[in-house]
Amino acid sequence: MTALILGIGLLTVSSVATSDNISKQALGASLMIVPLVVLWLLGRRKIYSLTLPLYLISLGLLALVSVIGVEINGNRNWFALPGFQFQPLEFGKIAMILMLARYMRDPIQGVRDYVPVVLIAAPILALVFIGTGDTGGALVLLAIIAGMLLVRGMPWRHVLIAGMALAIAIPTVVVPRLKPYQVDRLTIFLSPDVDPRGKGYQYIQSRIAIGSGGLSGKGYKQGTQSQGGFVPADHTDFIFAPWAEEQGFIGAVLLLACYVALFWRMAAMGGECQNSNDRLVIAGVLALIGFQVLENIGAAIGVAPLTGLTLPLVSYGISSLLATATALGIVYVIHRDRYNEF
Repeated sequence: MTALILGIGLLTVSSVATSDNISKQALGASLMIVPLVVLWLLGRRKIYSLTLPLYLISLGLLALVSVIGVEINGNRNWFALPGFQFQPLEFGKIAMILMLARYMRDPIQGVRDYVPVVLIAAPILALVFIGTGDTGGALVLLAIIAGMLLVRGMPWRHVLIAGMALAIAIPTVVVPRLKPYQVDRLTIFLSPDVDPRGKGYQYIQSRIAIGSGGLSGKGYKQGTQSQGGFVPADHTDFIFAPWAEEQGFIGAVLLLACYVALFWRMAAMGGECQNSNDRLVIAGVLALIGFQVLENIGAAIGVAPLTGLTLPLVSYGISSLLATATALGIVYVIHRDRYNEF
């Protein structure tokens, strides 16, 4: 499934991106073999032994990028490197998953069981949300934490309390601290028609492109909306729109089915692991990729806010490709070595 999704991504990027971006995406796809081979050779035990160094390095890079990083779309979360840009948060998500799994082995019972979670997650959340201004990245981190807590065994009364706390904190604490453009990103999808040529333009054009694809699509490079330049960020944030326009409802369903099959297999792999550490890591990766898929496609069809999250294995971006390959590689190695002792 991974190879098929990656193939769909390369096909779509080659349809709508510039020749330079197409070449970079092909290079990124080729480089995916590097983390896979490295992880294959390291094995599960060595990966776990590197958890703390990886986490500390990630914190350092996030602190550094918040100071000297390149600002794109209001977020200072990119390092400008020769030939491409690097987003340290992509690997910071993986480091946080490994770190949380290491200290969440026991089922959640009382308040004190949340202390390790807070101590691990709070620094990276603060650096992402406050330091870099990356709202989408912060949402992914929260989704990872929630997924891992549920798998670890979070009492339902705690889930309800957390939901109530968020319902109170978001309008009273979070929203007042957001910048105007961040508020617009999180709310404009509810009524894009109020500013069809401005803030709501992307949502409207994306929906038009998806709808114009019909049942079987218009064909490769034949999408009038995407090829005409009406869909902004059609090779990154809104890449689902040109794919659905060119391949139609059938192509859109095929892509969704591929993701469902991938998630089903990951969940099965987690269920086959006896060690709680292994199950938590796989749950974290599943939450990471699953949330990004739901958020990206949801924004494309106008039912979720635009947060700048890529569609894993499909959207243009070397950092995203390598990070996704690393996350999936870790899942595979953990499952392969699940019977080995630490």
